[in-house]
Amino acid sequence: DLGLTPGAGVARGPLRQLAGAAAGTLIALEAAGSDAESGRAVADLRARIDSWRARAEVAPPSALHAELRSYQREGFEFLVRAAELETGAVLADDMGLGKTLQALAWIAWLREKQAPEGPVLVVAPASVTHNWQREAERFVPGLRVLVLGAGRDRAALWNQVPHADLVITNYALLRRDVARFRELELQAVVLDEAQTIKNPDSSVTAAVLGLQARFRLALTGTPLENRPLDLWSILRFTSPGWLGSRTAFARRFEAEETTEDDLRHLEARMRPVLLRRRKRDVARDLPERIEKEQQIEFSPEQRRLYLAEVAHVRRTLEEIRRDDAPRAGGHMHVLAALTRLRQICCHPGMIGSNLSSAKLDALLEILEPLVADGQRVLVFSQFVRCLELLRPALEKAGIPIHMLTGATARREEVVERFRTSEGGGVFLLSLMAAGTGLNLTEAPYVVLFDPWWNPAIEAQAIDRAHRIGQDRTVVATRLVVRGTIEERILALQRRKQAVADAILGTGSGRMHAFTDEEIDFLLGSDLEETARDPLTDQGC
Repeated sequence: DLGLTPGAGVARGPLRQLAGAAAGTLIALEAAGSDAESGRAVADLRARIDSWRARAEVAPPSALHAELRSYQREGFEFLVRAAELETGAVLADDMGLGKTLQALAWIAWLREKQAPEGPVLVVAPASVTHNWQREAERFVPGLRVLVLGAGRDRAALWNQVPHADLVITNYALLRRDVARFRELELQAVVLDEAQTIKNPDSSVTAAVLGLQARFRLALTGTPLENRPLDLWSILRFTSPGWLGSRTAFARRFEAEETTEDDLRHLEARMRPVLLRRRKRDVARDLPERIEKEQQIEFSPEQRRLYLAEVAHVRRTLEEIRRDDAPRAGGHMHVLAALTRLRQICCHPGMIGSNLSSAKLDALLEILEPLVADGQRVLVFSQFVRCLELLRPALEKAGIPIHMLTGATARREEVVERFRTSEGGGVFLLSLMAAGTGLNLTEAPYVVLFDPWWNPAIEAQAIDRAHRIGQDRTVVATRLVVRGTIEERILALQRRKQAVADAILGTGSGRMHAFTDEEIDFLLGSDLEETARDPLTDQGC
């Protein structure tokens, strides 16, 4: 109930967590020897919380020009409660459930109910800062909004910051302007796509930790992308000290000995300060989302190329292990080689070969009838070079193409052209550049051209289409080459998803590190079973 560990010596827990505990838990704590002063403090805070809960529902602020859905109303009230108790909060709803709207409602409530102590600062990826501006103007038109973007005007705009209600900037500019931001007295700081600070040692994390604000809010649809430490880093910003020291946290929740009980303990610990809802649970009016996997067979030539590369990687790995090479450097070589295998699966042209791509042929078979029927399709790849190889092939087939990567200038114009173009078409999208911050409900079809290590990133990509405003069934297709590293990536994805589900209270699972055994697993290939089949190949 509390996230405390019996028999582990002196146990310290947040007072607010104690105050929310079941009555039986508090009786057990008292019997175990909790001191009288703590008991009085808990009783006092429980009375405050009970008083808060007994109030009428919190009315949305009058400045809000939007009708909140029931779950959005609950999210808004969760943020209000966190502000009144000054705990900090993480709103971790699935992508597409309206976290921006809930945060704007909360910001409007702060400006109305709390004495403004400076502007509210929103820090977001550069790709979504203008979306925040548009949403604020739409839903809370009374707010004085200032966007601190790149360009020569930024220096002059700083003079307007003290007079703004809402200041919006991006993570890169925050790092550049960190000294000036630290001098500001802010009423609140909101981090959008807060997984950006999942690395506690990064410069952007250091920048946000230095901000001075009374209230702190993190928004993320993927609070745990790779490991439990992601969560620790985010909560270090919103609720300092809530999850203890980094060393103690890692020792308990990132060790080989970590158990399911440990993960449930962590889930209980976060319950008062983290709210997560899944689409399937709260947005029942959203249309169905169908995810399917399409198996691709290599041509004999592409298979020979792949198996030759597998053999090369294995020799490299054997040399690294035999020579006891520095682990970090050795693994970098192996990971680069694994990436090369993934590239061969996508398109041999990515490694300089002139062989054709079996996956490209399969993609054309999917796209041609859909576009002929007037449908719009999103195609994601981790590799920009892959998109560059796909584009001329799709254009040759007469398929209208739009493309967005990290290098795309005038991003909003490219997106608008795709949305408003007549007839069917395909939007080629870089997974990293376009996996967040876009609303593309015009497209009911999504193709994930190559699997990524992290299932949360892929889910974000599909959520570009499957979100509020979509009125058609969304069909997402993963293209996977049979018997290759791609199938094994999906197996590792399932392990990682189990960990996220356990910690966030949506299932059970256990953490697995990226080990030598998993590298060996990734290098396995069912293709080798038929490598010398005389009916298909003369050996390779």
